[in-house]
Amino acid sequence: MLKFAKLYEKAGLFTLNLLANFGGHNVRKIGSDEQGDLQADYYFVDKDAATVVFFHGGNWRSYKKEDYRFVADTLCSMGVNVLIPDLLKYPEYRFTAILEKASFLMDWLLDFLDIKNDIFLMGHSSGAQIAALIALNRELSNPGRNIVGMIGLSGPYDFFPFSDSDHWDLFGPEENYPASQPVNFVNNLSPELYLLHGASDERVRRGNSKSLMEKQLLAGGRASREVYSKMGHADTILSFSRLHRRKNRLVRDIQYFINTRKTFGEKNGSK
Repeated sequence: MLKFAKLYEKAGLFTLNLLANFGGHNVRKIGSDEQGDLQADYYFVDKDAATVVFFHGGNWRSYKKEDYRFVADTLCSMGVNVLIPDLLKYPEYRFTAILEKASFLMDWLLDFLDIKNDIFLMGHSSGAQIAALIALNRELSNPGRNIVGMIGLSGPYDFFPFSDSDHWDLFGPEENYPASQPVNFVNNLSPELYLLHGASDERVRRGNSKSLMEKQLLAGGRASREVYSKMGHADTILSFSRLHRRKNRLVRDIQYFINTRKTFGEKNGSK
């Protein structure tokens, strides 16, 4: 799938999202008329379904929620609702503000939509780092939420010292550097981590997911990892497009993880 990476980076999003328009889900846009500058798209399938909160990637500086309709389309086909918030961007904002706003927005949206069923956090690339931090850092997550799992695609979780020159500013000031690393928050009480990586990822090395998994397990927490041959950094998210999702192992693995970790149906006596 490496040959499709350039498609994703350039004009491919338009085609992928055009195909996703045929999905059988309702889309609700939550905008500034309801809560200031908070913006999100809510893809609804069923009131009793689990909800996936998806944080998009883009090196903390690019892309927007509408670019990932194709991801929501595939997740909805699994029978879950999907919530995709917009994120603040660097260089206008540093990471501390980006993360705090993402966490606050997620909590506000879950309350606004009255979501009480199972919740899965999910993200790609920089969005996977944000999802992991919200799942692991108990100061960022509401203990009253029924967050049952975090799914990370190609995420950076253990990347200090920084290799990109502008990351020293993005994650600054210096005293904030440790707070950018999910491995610094491993514990035995957080939701289960499911970390997926492409074997050929040259942007975020797969050692990031290995490190987080091993340290989470050492801390007594729950974590597992999958590595996919012939996949690069963008390929893990491209797997969700209608062009690639059929017979795609990564998509099947995520569906299995969600279906086997859901608790709402069991608690309510449904099959």
